[in-house]
Amino acid sequence: MKLVKYDTLVIFLALVGLISSCASKPAPKQLAPKVIKSTKKAVVLEYTETRTDFLVKPVFQTGRTGILTGDADDPAIWVHPTEPSRSLIFGVDKVAGLWVWDFEGNEITHVDAWGKPGNVDVRYGLELGGKLVDIVAMNLRKVKYADASKIAVYGINPDYTSGDDVLFTLSDGQTENNDLQTGTYGFGLYKNPATGLIYAFENASTGPISQYLIEDDGTGKGISLKHIRDLEYGGEKCEGMVADDELGFFYVAEEDSAVHKYYADPEMSPAPIHSFAFAEDGYSRDREGISLFNFPDGTGYFIVVDQGDASNQIASILRIYERQGDNKFVKTVALLDMDGKPMWDEDGVDSLYTPVLPGFPNGILIGHDGDNSTYTIYDWKDIAGDELTVYGE
Repeated sequence: MKLVKYDTLVIFLALVGLISSCASKPAPKQLAPKVIKSTKKAVVLEYTETRTDFLVKPVFQTGRTGILTGDADDPAIWVHPTEPSRSLIFGVDKVAGLWVWDFEGNEITHVDAWGKPGNVDVRYGLELGGKLVDIVAMNLRKVKYADASKIAVYGINPDYTSGDDVLFTLSDGQTENNDLQTGTYGFGLYKNPATGLIYAFENASTGPISQYLIEDDGTGKGISLKHIRDLEYGGEKCEGMVADDELGFFYVAEEDSAVHKYYADPEMSPAPIHSFAFAEDGYSRDREGISLFNFPDGTGYFIVVDQGDASNQIASILRIYERQGDNKFVKTVALLDMDGKPMWDEDGVDSLYTPVLPGFPNGILIGHDGDNSTYTIYDWKDIAGDELTVYGE
């Protein structure tokens, strides 16, 4: 009995020593020290960033997504046609559905789409029942109780009075004639300005990138999908997708390699016309969320989330390109959270130039805080600094 007690004590002390030894090791430093600056005062950093000297703190953030832990991924913006203060922020939670906030970050509602959401996007003016309806849509990677993937589309009610009437369902995981490729992964919307038709693009991770027409299902109360064409894509895994409606391009972020540019109009060639955001721009890992910040004169910026690598203490970062021409690389920006700390595992991003949003006369950018399952909102003027254009100034 004494021998057993002695052995137990020795093992216990050895374990304590091992734990103490591990705990006493300093945390690995992400990067070497350098001088940094911020567009907000009193920013306290837990690491030193050498990939950029431009750090931006948000103006506000949304609440958390998710009923319990939260798994936020991708945001979108809708601007109210007559009362900009009633505009909305959308964000998906990959487990719990679609969240809706006002422009003070207050939750209005959240919706169970009857499936696992992927990415979310907004377009204005879908013809439905003889009327034009603004929509928010997302791909459902899986639906409940079935081996299928679908598109969930909701009409946005500009006359909403509460969370109960802000959205109305046009399709979700329970409806028919809205099937996507099984295992759908990336997703984005496109509206042809000449025809007014709205399309969805999606892919099944590495499968073909398919384009569908979203149209009235004949009832005026729902939508159906019509497959139009596939883009010529021979790359690997991709998720981030965004359309430049005005210039007629569609962009796809191949996570490990580059961003590829296509014609969005289904009457045009399905072949890629340009690629950029290669490794030489400094990417540490995935090209994740992508967004356009488009000015009325056809110029603006293209934004790519370099997701970083949290396991190796590399935070997420934004890499910004020109919207026009060959998408020249122009700037790198590190987004901070509300506490002035780095953002980790950032997925989606959305941005918009409009002078009407209260508090954001120069435009807005929404980031994703993977650690906290929230969305962070930034003033474009803070993102632009002295290097990028602030429209109208």
